[in-house]
Amino acid sequence: MGMSIQEYRNLIQKQNQTPKNQKRQLQGKINREMGKNFEEQIETIAQIYRLQQLAIIEKTPEPMKILKHIENGRFEAVFSKCAQPDFKGILKGGRTVVFDAKFTESNRISYQALSDHQRNVLSQYSDLGAMAFVLVGFADGNMYKIDIQSWIHMQTIFGHKHIKQQELEDKHWKAKKTKNGLIDFLEIC
Repeated sequence: MGMSIQEYRNLIQKQNQTPKNQKRQLQGKINREMGKNFEEQIETIAQIYRLQQLAIIEKTPEPMKILKHIENGRFEAVFSKCAQPDFKGILKGGRTVVFDAKFTESNRISYQALSDHQRNVLSQYSDLGAMAFVLVGFADGNMYKIDIQSWIHMQTIFGHKHIKQQELEDKHWKAKKTKNGLIDFLEIC
């Protein structure tokens, strides 16, 4: 599951004693910002679905426990539960939709981009009839909707435990764009 508060404090103390690799820190910050931008793009599309009364899709907040308030609204925190899928909602007509969003600057996405817990949760939703998938974004702006069963059986389908963007182009997973330029990843516009 997660780490204890004491394990977290020990990790932070150890990191503070180790010289920091600035290039790695910068790359991590860039990756977090690009992932955040990808999720904001999804939220914008979700607002359009809502305005058109086609679906209600909402970002799932991360379950966190604040350990220490620092200053200026900053704090140290740990995740208090395993991560849930990034987005959940309902389509017009009543079908549940649940998905995780993953962004990569690379030309491939790894099977391990989803944790065992995330795969299990999405699979459970799928087994009950929900539309459950991973929405993958690449640096070129394209999005791909990979149903959870295809993700789980990635090794069998693609012959390896990653998916190259080019392999997704050859399949039916690429999210379509409407004539207005909207990426319609649910294919309901």
